[in-house]
Amino acid sequence: MTQNLYTLEEMNSIDLSLFKIVGNKVEEAEKINNKPYSYWKSVFSRVIRSKTFLISLILLVIIILMSATIGIGAEPVPVNPPSVNIEAPSKEHIFGLGRFGEDLWTKMWIGTRTTLIFTLIVASIQILLGILIGSIWGYYRKLDIAFIEVTRFMTLIPSLILWLIIIFLFGGVSTLPIIIFAISLTSWISLASIIRVQIIIIRNAEYNIASKVLGTPNYKIIKKNILPKILPIIIQTSTFAIPTAIGLDSLLAYYNFGFVTNTLDQASLGSILNELLLGSDWEVFPHLLIIPVLFVGGISLLFFLAGKVFADSLDPKTHR
Repeated sequence: MTQNLYTLEEMNSIDLSLFKIVGNKVEEAEKINNKPYSYWKSVFSRVIRSKTFLISLILLVIIILMSATIGIGAEPVPVNPPSVNIEAPSKEHIFGLGRFGEDLWTKMWIGTRTTLIFTLIVASIQILLGILIGSIWGYYRKLDIAFIEVTRFMTLIPSLILWLIIIFLFGGVSTLPIIIFAISLTSWISLASIIRVQIIIIRNAEYNIASKVLGTPNYKIIKKNILPKILPIIIQTSTFAIPTAIGLDSLLAYYNFGFVTNTLDQASLGSILNELLLGSDWEVFPHLLIIPVLFVGGISLLFFLAGKVFADSLDPKTHR
C-alpha cells in the first residue's frame, strides 16, 4: 500500500505568500455559531404563523367585546305580553324577534356574556384543581392509594345527581356560586388523572433523580422539571374544558336548574335553548333554534381550535 506523502524538499518549495497566519482565536473557537434558542420565543413565533390560531383569536376577541357591551341596561320584556308576533330576521332586527317579542340580537349577546362568565370560572377552577391535585397525586407515591379511593367514590355517583344533591342541600336555590361549587367537586378528576399518569411516566427520569440527589425541593422538581415537560398535554386536555362548561350550562337549564331566568336583561345560552325546546315555535321559525346553536357551537369550536394550535406549538419536537 502506498501513501502520498510530502517530502521535506517539496514542503520547503511551497510558496508561503499564498498563506496568512491568523494565530490562535480561543474565544471564537468557544462560540456557538447557531442562532440563540428561546423556547417561548419559538412557541409564540409558531403560534403567530398559524392562520387558524389568529382567526380563532380575533373572532373570540370580537365575541367577548360585543358580549361585554351589547345589551347593558336593556329593559326586561313582560313574561306574557298580550300579543306577540315572532318575526324572522330583517334589517330592523338582525336576528328577528323571539317568543316574547324581544330583540334576539340583544338577547343573544346578553346570554353569551353570562355563559362566558360561567364558563371561564368553571374552566379555570377545573384546570387549577386538576394541575394541583394531579401533580401531588402523581408525584407522591404514598398518596396514590388515597386519591384513587377518593376519586373512585366520587365517580360512583353520577355527576348530575351529585350536583342536584348539592343544590338541594343549599335550599334548592340554583344560584351561580352554588352551581360552580357543585360542578367543581368532580370536574377536576379527568384532568388530574391524565396529569397523574404523565408524571408517573417521567417521575424517575435521570434529570429528576439528579435534582433530587442535589437536594432540590419536591415542589421545585414538579414546577421546573415535570410540568414544563407535560405542558402540551395539559393544554390539549384543557381545551375541552370550555366547550364542556358551555354544554353544562345548557344541560342544567334543560333540567330547570339553570342559574338565570330567561328574560331580556338576564339570560344564558343554555336558558335560551331550553326555552325554545320547550315549545314548537322553532319548527315554524327555524332561526329561533339555528342562531343559539350556532353561538354555542361556534364559541366552543373557536376555543378548541385556538387551544389545540397553542398546545401543538408547545411541543419542543416541532420547533426544530
